[in-house]
Amino acid sequence: QQAFKVVKKKQSNKYLKIISGIVFVSLIAVAYAVYQHIKAGEQKELAESIFYQMKGIEVQLSKLSSVVQNTGNKEVEQTIEKMRNDYEKMEKIYDKYVSELDVYDLSEEDKLILKMSRLIGECEINMPENFVLEVKTFINKWKSSSRLANAIKRAKETNLIPVIIEEFDNQHLPPQFFYLALQESNFKFDVVGPITRYGYAKGMWQFIPMTAKQNGLQTGPLVDLNQYDPLDERFDFSKATRAAAKYINYIYQTEAQASGLLVIGSYNWGENNFRKLVNELPDDPKQRNFWNILVKFRDRIPDETYNYVFYIFSAS
Repeated sequence: QQAFKVVKKKQSNKYLKIISGIVFVSLIAVAYAVYQHIKAGEQKELAESIFYQMKGIEVQLSKLSSVVQNTGNKEVEQTIEKMRNDYEKMEKIYDKYVSELDVYDLSEEDKLILKMSRLIGECEINMPENFVLEVKTFINKWKSSSRLANAIKRAKETNLIPVIIEEFDNQHLPPQFFYLALQESNFKFDVVGPITRYGYAKGMWQFIPMTAKQNGLQTGPLVDLNQYDPLDERFDFSKATRAAAKYINYIYQTEAQASGLLVIGSYNWGENNFRKLVNELPDDPKQRNFWNILVKFRDRIPDETYNYVFYIFSAS
């Protein structure tokens, strides 16, 4: 019995040491996890801050570029060059943080969706969880018909793609806005849309008469009729594309603050409608984005506009 007690005591001491060791290691692991969580949270906040500072620079660059186009001011050109250099430095820092946060530790398809959101002007770090799933739903809708393939084929055969890309590039806009024309007209230059309270939307970019004139296009004598008009510049592919790029650049400079998805929604619903919603959000670039608009005002956004944004993004 005495020998058994001795053995039992030794085993108890042994187990106590093992348990103490496990508890100690666990505490270290928990402390490290908490530290990493705090560090990740700080990095996330810093990365978001950098991203929206970059958005602010994009808006300023867009405005200054318009000044140069109108005046040819050399001093402004030099300012733009310096700002672009600053932007590139910030972008490298942002990419470093995104890499450390493992934002792209996903499937290939999910990675592509996040990368596209970044290309089109959204912050992939604070993307809502259901956004990726919704994009996949719309991707499947595209796959269920031949509309996308036929439209892209038409754009290639008529050599539209390089012209559209060049005009957006001239305005320093993401080339993905190319797909706006897909959703508007399937890349058909002679389309006449349904009547609206502002008149007929016409041409590949579906300009209503007022917006067409504001962006340098002349309407024709058949402006009030539901038919093609060779004298209406909305049907002139080159001129209409230049006007579309100019108009989208203008929306970029408003409260949309270079948010690609807000710009797309504004093109469909009208920039003033989205501006009203954006102005109801706090005056903070981090708060004024498409994600918050969806969360807070989804019931006020027409289904047509909601679908329009997701169709274009998923096509991209």
